[in-house]
Amino acid sequence: MTKAISWVKENLLATKVDIFLTIIGAYFIYFILSLFLNFVFSSDWTLIEVNRKILLVGLFPEEDLWRIWSVFYVFSLLLTSTISLVYGFQIRTSIFYVFILLIPFLIFTTINMIFHILILIILSLLSYIFVYYLKRRSYRVMLSRIIVISWIIFIPFLFLVLVLGDGPKVTLWGGFFVNLILAVIAILAGFPLGVIFALGRASSYKTIKLVSVVFIETFRGAPLIAWLFFAWFVLPNFLPDLFSLNDINLVIRAMIVLSLFSSAYVAEVVRGGLQSIPKGQKEAATALGLNTFLELLFITMPQAIRIVIPAIVSTFIAIFKDTSLVFILGITDLLRIGRLIPEQQQEFYGKSIEVLLIVALLFWVVSIILSQISRSIEKRLNVSQ
Repeated sequence: MTKAISWVKENLLATKVDIFLTIIGAYFIYFILSLFLNFVFSSDWTLIEVNRKILLVGLFPEEDLWRIWSVFYVFSLLLTSTISLVYGFQIRTSIFYVFILLIPFLIFTTINMIFHILILIILSLLSYIFVYYLKRRSYRVMLSRIIVISWIIFIPFLFLVLVLGDGPKVTLWGGFFVNLILAVIAILAGFPLGVIFALGRASSYKTIKLVSVVFIETFRGAPLIAWLFFAWFVLPNFLPDLFSLNDINLVIRAMIVLSLFSSAYVAEVVRGGLQSIPKGQKEAATALGLNTFLELLFITMPQAIRIVIPAIVSTFIAIFKDTSLVFILGITDLLRIGRLIPEQQQEFYGKSIEVLLIVALLFWVVSIILSQISRSIEKRLNVSQ
């Protein structure tokens, strides 16, 4: 308590100017907060209660929801295991995550979902504790390899669970689930591709460098909307007539474009990290007898990634928010559903502010969690040093 009071005196009430600015800021916060709370408590949220399932998963059949929950079970295991491996338990950070996740939990959780939520929480806690225990027993290297391999096979596992065994058509995928799937695919596929193209652009081989430069500048030279329209009209003509790839669904095409688009931006971020590594590091690796591949793998690339972690996470957050642009292709993502509900359901006509506020809230929750994970990793690795 004493520390809090002294902090307030030093930072908010130190001078007359500080006191004046503190009063103005407090009044502004009170004014905005009062308007927001008045809107929240005076609005009719029946629209959200009735359309919870549509907002989250679109028209995904009720009997096939176990597929989505299976994907989330595995994803939560991988995510919590990765977090546990990268940095240890932090009380303030954990409280922050619980508080942030509590908001959508209170809005969207129903009686039918409580069982799955409990399983999700239990699996996450067990995986976190298990990995945290093993990494302190000198199994850190083995755990790292297992987790990396697991993330690699997560994408094919995702499609196997969602599609095989008479799974619902991709056209039935919708809601926030589509935004999350698009973002996860774009990040998991775009990051390694970006690293490869960054190395290609920094290569001394002219052909490899030229191909990398052309790819990066081509995708960075046009807006994402243009590439999404490219996926709609042009991409089917480039895909071979094999396994009906030329008739592939718009959602899959959007995944391909988002992955390539994110890889171009990740490549430039990683290239900046590579250029920041002093030449002495490479000379030291050569002196130790390391070849080019080992030097990149153990010396250059880890330091480059460490330096650009904030920029990489910012790119991931931007890609996640950009998934809302797929609504122009007719994909029933969260934003499209949020716009259609007040127009197509007569009893909720004109109540677009309420549903768009929930849409913005869901995007904000995921973005703030990614940002906090980035800060925790930066602090753990002393990126600022």
